[in-house]
Amino acid sequence: MSNRPSFWFVLYHNRPSFDFLFAVPSIMNTSTPPSPSPAKGSPARSTVRAGTKRKRTTGSKYYAVKAGFQPGVYYNWNECLTQVTGFKGAVFQSFPTLEEANAFLTGSKPPSSRGVTPVEPEHSRFYGVQRGRVPGVYSDWAKAQEQIRGFTRPKYKRFSTRSEAEEFVRMGGETNLATPGIRFASPPRPQGPPGMMTDNPRDENGREQEAGTGPLPPTAEDGFDPNVLLDPKTGQVVYKTKKQRTATKSQPTGPPGMLRIYTDGSSLRNGTKIASAGVGVYFGPEDSRNVSEPLKGTRQTNQRAELTAILRALDIAPRHRDITIFTDSRYAIDCVTVWFVKWRRNKWLTSENKPVENKDLIESILVKIEERNILQVQTLFQWVKGHNRDPGNEEADRLAVNGARQGVEEQRAALAVGGGLLGHGLNDGAEEDVEEEEEEAEEEDDDDDL
Repeated sequence: MSNRPSFWFVLYHNRPSFDFLFAVPSIMNTSTPPSPSPAKGSPARSTVRAGTKRKRTTGSKYYAVKAGFQPGVYYNWNECLTQVTGFKGAVFQSFPTLEEANAFLTGSKPPSSRGVTPVEPEHSRFYGVQRGRVPGVYSDWAKAQEQIRGFTRPKYKRFSTRSEAEEFVRMGGETNLATPGIRFASPPRPQGPPGMMTDNPRDENGREQEAGTGPLPPTAEDGFDPNVLLDPKTGQVVYKTKKQRTATKSQPTGPPGMLRIYTDGSSLRNGTKIASAGVGVYFGPEDSRNVSEPLKGTRQTNQRAELTAILRALDIAPRHRDITIFTDSRYAIDCVTVWFVKWRRNKWLTSENKPVENKDLIESILVKIEERNILQVQTLFQWVKGHNRDPGNEEADRLAVNGARQGVEEQRAALAVGGGLLGHGLNDGAEEDVEEEEEEAEEEDDDDDL
């Protein structure tokens, strides 16, 4: 909640046409929400044109439009909304002072208010969570604990100033693929196609321009102005009505919030020449996205099945949704969140100077995660204990085992077609002790690749 101003100043603008009346709020200690850690990619920069500063009427916020139909500072939310609605890649943000709004437009450092440098309150503590469920800076230890409790190998530290905590979180951007990007100044959902405007364009004298003769909107695609259409009765180009401009089409959208996905890998007779591995991905009961299939390729190991299950989950999951992947493989999690950093630096060689096992799958997973990072979407991993009555893990395990059994049947069919011979271990006794072999496969899911 913003603080009410404690006193007023009248600032006379250097233009004689009008004056500014604005409030200087008193400094108060307020609780600060968690700050998301910065993403790897930098936000796109737009060339800023000198905008129009309109006379402020009411309210205590300044709206700076850095990328919109008419960049500038606005004192009314509706005016700001007019400049960004329908503008592809709009960038705007509200500020408590005019100086900060102008600094946002020009990219310069805003001057300190009344020459006073903000000071952190005494005995304040800030907790930087570099690696956790939602990395960022927290001023409350209980909230910081929520991000690290139960998380695999969390990384966090306490600081006396917010700037130190933010720097700590920022330094972890290289290794933490689960880090969300900064999401300030988010534009509202467009009300029409790119380039659609809310009002008809006007010339410098304020006269409405004739339809089809004015300049194209900055974001118009393929040289077509989406604000006009051909009147079938008169054959003339006319402006669309407000209803036509704001018309929308229904599109399927997923429910908000975090999407939970369970993955598992299974390898029957793991470590033998006749091993058969399967992949399981569980989105939910009777979900058409669930996966149960044999592991492709000649290397039928449990570790490759675990990594492949994660890759399949990333292939299927909507790219715009935050997801948490639950797996009972610590090896798979560490491969794509911790170990890959050193492996990349060492040109994919282990500490023993040996080629990293399963490099192809690990690199494919990293590409998927980094694509989601660019879209500022979270990709989190959570370890769960296998065979511990976790419903999601049990379903993923069932799907993986069925996939491995399907692989056994495919091997039998291939051998039968090849000459009617059933190889050693692929006869009727091959399915005995399946559950015991599954437990052994789980125990072999270690970190030998280090």
